[in-house]
Amino acid sequence: MIFLIILVCSALLSGNQNNSSQNKSFEDFEHFEDIKNTDGNDSSKDSFIHQNEDISEKELFSDSLMNLKGKSIGIPKALLPFNPDNDIPKRPDYKNPDSWVELPEYFSRKKQPVDVFFVYPTILSNEKTYLMDISNPELRKKAEWTIVEQAGIFDGQANIYAPYYRQNNVNINPVMLTDAKPIFSLGQNDLLRAFDYFLKNFNKGERPIILAAHSQGSVRVVELAKKGELLTGSPESLKSLICAYTIGYSITKSDIEKNPLIRISQNATDTGCFILYNTISDEEGKEKECPTIIPGTFVVNPLNWRTDNTPAQSSENIGACFFKHEHPQKPERYPNFSAAKISKNALVITDIKNPDELLATSVTFPKGVYHMYDYAVFYENLRENVSVRIKAYMEKSEK
Repeated sequence: MIFLIILVCSALLSGNQNNSSQNKSFEDFEHFEDIKNTDGNDSSKDSFIHQNEDISEKELFSDSLMNLKGKSIGIPKALLPFNPDNDIPKRPDYKNPDSWVELPEYFSRKKQPVDVFFVYPTILSNEKTYLMDISNPELRKKAEWTIVEQAGIFDGQANIYAPYYRQNNVNINPVMLTDAKPIFSLGQNDLLRAFDYFLKNFNKGERPIILAAHSQGSVRVVELAKKGELLTGSPESLKSLICAYTIGYSITKSDIEKNPLIRISQNATDTGCFILYNTISDEEGKEKECPTIIPGTFVVNPLNWRTDNTPAQSSENIGACFFKHEHPQKPERYPNFSAAKISKNALVITDIKNPDELLATSVTFPKGVYHMYDYAVFYENLRENVSVRIKAYMEKSEK
């Protein structure tokens, strides 16, 4: 993993990545057909955008986006009035390496037998921007940091592909599936185009795939999966999926009813399944304070990989891993960091070895809601599980 950390840190320090490959692009590709809304609705508000780059997004979303014009949207803080003419950044061109946070082809790495498609969490939190402009150097650095903190569990085990996309401002998240759905859908289109480009030009059906995400990234992966996208459209396409780590969000029975091909992991070697949990303390009321927990969600315990309330002891925690900007190549590691058990809709951690590592909070995630540490607390268990599931998938494929 050291190579990955050094590589990303170099990009963080240089600040020049945004201009590093302005004129570089991959071979051109044919446009794909329309993306259909698998729910059968024809409303532009609920559908995702045509992939033809020559068609204006304003044309495709004119009604739904214009309906939001002049409205101040956001919770807990409303942003400036939305203006479709000014508040929609240019959409990414995935033929250009600059549209990818992480790209093995660009860095000429040795290929692993597995690909990961990673969708980073919320990094946009100012008070005026509705959507991430992927050319913004500061936001690009933040996206790169998520590769270190989270996608690093795959380093040395899989090829990591992570597209930049026009994600929502954190203040839009509480309404991204309701009042701000047209804005949210622009980012969904980015991910669909990125995934299709990844499949056709990089993966080419040659390697099995892991989906991975956190927070807003997990919301987006789950919402696309509910619509039959990202390998969940048929039993045949699902055969390519090793698993999906949609950590820091929820999947309920009603979600699975929308797409029965979505299946929750039942053990450490399960494949073609989804792994999810939301981490909180054992203080009273913390589940209600975690906005990513939806009542009735499934939960997978990343220490014992069970879905029932069987507790996992701290001795089962191989190690937490906390990366620091000052010394990213030397993260703080804590074997046996905490115990964990499923309680109702949440993953509760106790017997915490070093609580001082869990002090960061936000307006959205208060004290005792450990959303920002969903990967860190279980880092080594997740990393080991990636290896276990890859091995299990390969063995099943050989039969």
